[in-house]
Amino acid sequence: MNNQILELIQSFESDAKSSKDKFNQFLIYVYFTFDKRIRNIKSEKTKNKYKKIKQNILQYILSHKSDIVKQIK
Repeated sequence: MNNQILELIQSFESDAKSSKDKFNQFLIYVYFTFDKRIRNIKSEKTKNKYKKIKQNILQYILSHKSDIVKQIK
């Protein structure tokens, strides 16, 4: 699994009880974590780079849902 995703999983905290709710909260957490980074960057080239990384990570998380759910339990 990608190191960035592992770091995000380790920094993620959830109060949800069901694994579906935890997974949805994790998706939101990842989205807003990258969104915050993107807003703080002034260079348009770097912003585009982070937008692409955000999109790729979200796609990876969705395609490997079962692995991610196991990690965030």
